[in-house]
Amino acid sequence: MDIVLKAVILIAVIAHMGLLAYVQIRRQHVRAGRRWLLLTLLFALGATALHLLPDFQLPAYFDPKPALALLQAAAVAAFGAFIIQDLRRQSNDRIYRLWLALAVVWLGGLGAAALLANRLNPNLTALASPVLAGQSSFDLWLLAGLAASSLTLLALAFHASYTALLPEVANRALFWVLDITAVMSGLVLAAAGSLPLIALGSVALLAGMAGAVYAQTSYRLFDLRVGWGAALRALTITLITAGFIYAALMIVVQANVQVTAENALILAGLSVAAALLYDLMRCLIDAIFQPLLRRPQTSPTAATRKYSAQVSAAVELDQLVQTATATLNEVLRVRRSLLLLVNDTVGDGAQIELRLMSNGTAPADPLGRGYLSRTSPIYQRLAAQQMPLSQFDLEFSPAFRDTPAAEQQFFSGLQMSAFAPIILENAFIGILACGPKLDDSPLHRRDLDLLATLANQTGVALRNARLVADLRHLNRTMQSLNADLETANAQLKKLDSVKTEFVTIASHELRTPLAQIRGYTDILDALNEQGMLTPEQTAGMVGNLRKAAERMEELIAAMLDVSQLDVNAMDLRFAPTTPDSIIRMAIEPLTEAIKQRKLTLSARGLRGLPTIEADMQRLVQAFRNVVMNAIKFTPDGGRIEITASHQPAERPGSPDHILIAITDTGVGIAPENLELIFQKFFRAYDPGLHSTGAYKFMGAGPGLGLTIARGVIEGHGGRIWAESPGHSLQTYPGSTFYVLLPVVPPANARRVMPLDT
Repeated sequence: MDIVLKAVILIAVIAHMGLLAYVQIRRQHVRAGRRWLLLTLLFALGATALHLLPDFQLPAYFDPKPALALLQAAAVAAFGAFIIQDLRRQSNDRIYRLWLALAVVWLGGLGAAALLANRLNPNLTALASPVLAGQSSFDLWLLAGLAASSLTLLALAFHASYTALLPEVANRALFWVLDITAVMSGLVLAAAGSLPLIALGSVALLAGMAGAVYAQTSYRLFDLRVGWGAALRALTITLITAGFIYAALMIVVQANVQVTAENALILAGLSVAAALLYDLMRCLIDAIFQPLLRRPQTSPTAATRKYSAQVSAAVELDQLVQTATATLNEVLRVRRSLLLLVNDTVGDGAQIELRLMSNGTAPADPLGRGYLSRTSPIYQRLAAQQMPLSQFDLEFSPAFRDTPAAEQQFFSGLQMSAFAPIILENAFIGILACGPKLDDSPLHRRDLDLLATLANQTGVALRNARLVADLRHLNRTMQSLNADLETANAQLKKLDSVKTEFVTIASHELRTPLAQIRGYTDILDALNEQGMLTPEQTAGMVGNLRKAAERMEELIAAMLDVSQLDVNAMDLRFAPTTPDSIIRMAIEPLTEAIKQRKLTLSARGLRGLPTIEADMQRLVQAFRNVVMNAIKFTPDGGRIEITASHQPAERPGSPDHILIAITDTGVGIAPENLELIFQKFFRAYDPGLHSTGAYKFMGAGPGLGLTIARGVIEGHGGRIWAESPGHSLQTYPGSTFYVLLPVVPPANARRVMPLDT
């Protein structure tokens, strides 16, 4: 008997060597963790072979038990690292690193216990501790480590099976539960010391190692649930068959039947009755196990016919998405499904865009858009080979090992189980995807083939739906363009009327001072000829001539400034200044006009503002134009308020700003004119109805002041805009002009940006 058991152990050693050779031969097909698998096989081989050493002549000082224990512990440590790396699919996982650290501690503790127990060298007896000396401490340390390792690995495998999103991954984790049980049982039995248990442990360890090699060289494992059901059915039938045979034999033995023709006929009848009863029981067993073992099968013909009828009736893209996904869920009995559209017009053509469709639109979720390289293994499978792809193959198959991480993450985030390309006229236009089955069973080849067939049925319907969607989008675009054209035509009409009005305004504005100059010149000439010109008269007329000339000069200067804005030729010279100085210099020449109009002007918040970098002369001109606009359109006795505040930077690296608001109690601005008032020559009112004069209420003007103000402020990197409740000559709702200036202008704010004309 011992020879037979030794032969079993020897066969296990040879089989371990064969597994090592097989792993080396198939190293290109082995998943991650090949080094740990090789180490586990080596340590398991050593632990198994060590049981054969007592048959040979060993030195007196060598005790194989500590060496066996260390080899077993090393095998457990390597096997655990191998299992964790496969379950966690990471080489730098925290649990993986913790396992390695604890394995080192365990191996170190075993070595120390062996030394202190005088098992490796009797000369170390003097170093042995009274507490650790003896066999029990060493054995306890070994068994505790084996028990803790077994429980830890089983818990990790069960957790991975419970949390797995794919049924294939859950099936793989359950396979590791069986394999861990076999390996750890084999190691525990081999440590028992009894030769029959050692032989049984060697066989169990060999079975576990063979299972580990099978799992790492064949990424798609057999379905354990189907296997367990088939095994249970076969065991039940075997037991019933054995029962019938046993009963028949017992009847023959008990009856002590003599071999006669009559008895032979009776036995033949009993055999027929037993066979009929056995067939009846077998049919009953099949009827019991069939619902448990055979899952509901979908007829490809019926599924294709139903799916085609449903999707062909969908015209709108969102309707197609809803119909296709709902029908796919029903015919394939899956939990969820989705549709991805392919856009191959992005970038330089090296990749395509995938858009996740939900009710016909791409969602805002980050996973709603993905990109697929034309050289990617996924693209080659779906577009080039036009074959379906399962998520399990994508994550575990060696063929997709070189898939970019971004593509892996995108498809994993969809939480689907399989993908089939939608091909139309040899063009890759979409992807039809389905999730896990309702019974959590894995997708088989027939399911993938059916999904591919349904994807082909989707092609024509998807093209028609996209054409309808494109036509609707084109229609909406044309309607929007028509609305824009109508708005542009209205703007052009306004601008045309503005240019027409400019001729009227310019002739009016220029004719008035010219008439004054001509009139006073004629009077001077006539009085001078008659000798009636007195010094007082001369001084008065010269003053009036000067005012008329200054008025013409202001008008011409404004036109020149606007022309500089148009060609981006207005240079700005920046220097440190304060907003208080700018506003004070802007309103100082307007003091007399404010008094004559009996207006109230107040300024608040200007003191204490930080110094800004600005062209002081140009900003004074800009703010003066804004204040003059407020004076013109505020009735006598009205109020003008200037307020300023410091606006800190909204984000690091951006400059602080100064916000200045000029509020009046005037006639206000119509909403449609809030932007047009900054256009050149724009006048919201008929210039023929306005009075002349630069500061009179509703006084006429060339319509250039606010244009110049915007150009100067934007040249500083700032912004100006107006707000008003509306326009009314009865209620005077008023208006507010806001000016936002940076404390430090941007680097490109050295020249005024050109204005739109």
